[in-house]
Amino acid sequence: MVEVGVPLFKWDPLDYKPAPELVGATIKRQIKNILKSYTGWYDSLSELIQNALDSIDARKKEGEEDYVPNIWIKIDMQNNLVCVTDNGIGFSDQEFKNFLAPNVSFKTRETRGNKGVGATYLGYGFNFLQIGTKTSDFSFIGTMKGGREWVEDESHTKPRPQVQADTEALHEAFQGIDRGSTFALKFIGDLIRPKDLTWVGASNAEQWGTVLRIKTPLGGIYFDKECLLQNCNLMVIDESGNETHEKIDDCSYIFPHKVISHCIDLKEIRKKQQELIDSGKDDSKLPDSFHKLNGLYRRWNANDIISRDAGLTVRLDEKEKDLINKYNINVYSFFCYSTDIWDKYNDGVVNIRKNARILRGGLQLATNNMPQGDLLMIPLTKNTGFQNVTHSVIHFDEADPDLGRKGFQPELRDLSQKIAASTIKPFSNWKKLLKTETGAPPDIVAEKAIYDWIKEQEYHEESHPLVINREDLFLPLKEPSITSEPLNEQDVISLFNQLLAGGVIRGIKIMSTSQHQKYDGIFKFWTKKPFENHIFDKKVNPLGIEKISVPDDFVSAPEILEYKHKFDALIEEIEKGDKNERDIKLVIAWTMGNQWKKRYDITPLLHFDTYHHRPFHGATHIVKDSSTGDLIFYAIILDELIKYINSPETVQDYQKKTYMEEE
Repeated sequence: MVEVGVPLFKWDPLDYKPAPELVGATIKRQIKNILKSYTGWYDSLSELIQNALDSIDARKKEGEEDYVPNIWIKIDMQNNLVCVTDNGIGFSDQEFKNFLAPNVSFKTRETRGNKGVGATYLGYGFNFLQIGTKTSDFSFIGTMKGGREWVEDESHTKPRPQVQADTEALHEAFQGIDRGSTFALKFIGDLIRPKDLTWVGASNAEQWGTVLRIKTPLGGIYFDKECLLQNCNLMVIDESGNETHEKIDDCSYIFPHKVISHCIDLKEIRKKQQELIDSGKDDSKLPDSFHKLNGLYRRWNANDIISRDAGLTVRLDEKEKDLINKYNINVYSFFCYSTDIWDKYNDGVVNIRKNARILRGGLQLATNNMPQGDLLMIPLTKNTGFQNVTHSVIHFDEADPDLGRKGFQPELRDLSQKIAASTIKPFSNWKKLLKTETGAPPDIVAEKAIYDWIKEQEYHEESHPLVINREDLFLPLKEPSITSEPLNEQDVISLFNQLLAGGVIRGIKIMSTSQHQKYDGIFKFWTKKPFENHIFDKKVNPLGIEKISVPDDFVSAPEILEYKHKFDALIEEIEKGDKNERDIKLVIAWTMGNQWKKRYDITPLLHFDTYHHRPFHGATHIVKDSSTGDLIFYAIILDELIKYINSPETVQDYQKKTYMEEE
């Protein structure tokens, strides 16, 4: 029964004034909900950097002459401390006193964040936060301690933490700026993520720079905009106290094609095809530089997605088209030949925590020029393996993710996954241009040929190994002992073995050489630590293979090799039936000659556009069947090799005209 009282016609729920004892509990519950929305180990780093970027953007918009935006980042693993300082706009007195409170924000739609939860997360999600600001009329440095402990205190006995004034900033960079802000965050106490900065596995500035450019706003996504930040100064102190420094002048997201060699934009393929058509040639006969690629990539803008004229065949309803236009959606996708690419980059190049895969297959959502949240799965109903070799980035202009960095509205997330899945079809149409996944180094592991000779030699190698343990031998003399160019096959054999012993060629081990067998020798492909000795460098190691393709300790099955003074002589033996080209894996010759043109296509590995085809250190040519394009064998042409290592730049025209241009 409703009691008779004062009639209740209308009221404003926001006029409710809770009792004072309930205010603290209400605020604490509000802050807890904010903290729950942050789920990534990198979220604290993202918020610190995002605030710095918004600060310098705001100062840049003031139109100040000669202003150069800068941020400084310090990662101290000895003290579990991260500091970020910027020379941006700074805080006013009133802003500084209030910005840590939940849902208080002085940002606008033009900034990266505007919900007023990031600063609250930094202040109350951790137990130590130092903040400082410096402007023309206000300066302050202070520390708040025990924020997370207060939030998690169920007894409600701990007093609310306050910001206590400090005399000096923990980040040295703050002393040198005329205006801006500094934040210093320590990872101490329970429920802190990450508990230990060493967990990531990055221990120096170069590694941390990569991590920050992939997982935080330091890796800005600027499809149609300019990045205002051109200078980021990163200092890292490892567990032992060693300092490393990195000046990052490319503060943009690390798209896979930027760090994985020999990848081609789908638009370049179309362009090359049109060039072939215009010159009256077969547009399916793409040059060697378009084959054996590590990956393919492309970017599509909002019009490309909707019009379906750029290779995408995604079916969209009118609501989805409106969303694409409203948020000016852009998509980038990268498609690689194998998930081994991610392992090679993460474990071999970045060299962080094993199997961390800081860069991998999946869908990265982004808004306001920065990545947001963890990778999503790209949904496929067939060819599901392509999910793991495809890395997509979809960017929205001014879309609001949920509190913290959890994710986007369901309709945007679903649309993004739909678009990302549609990008795979254009790539799969050109999958033939990618390297073949074999589970071993491409093109250098074949089935063992069952030759009695090979079996005998394997037994001999095992039972009578040649071992020389002295380290003072085989020192380079900087010149071969052969004083003139080879005149016959024996000279070729002698010179080749000197190049092996001198370390000029590093990817081959000789098992046997014979004058009595049908073929000249048996060898193995191999790689051995230090792997840097096998990695291509135009100046210091021009015969190397690309970094992403260097296998771990590897020894192939025994293979057959042939020596010749001139490659033409082997062709004559093959045509007479004396030799079977399918038995041979490697040919060593002084000169190439001209007879190859009537039987083979040659991929020159001494040209900078095609070196990525090189399967082992020292290879100079790939010989293919001209009618089928199948691999026949590899070649090392010593005359061309020597000219190349003496002056790589000067042989480029010869390699291109001789092997890459049609007559």
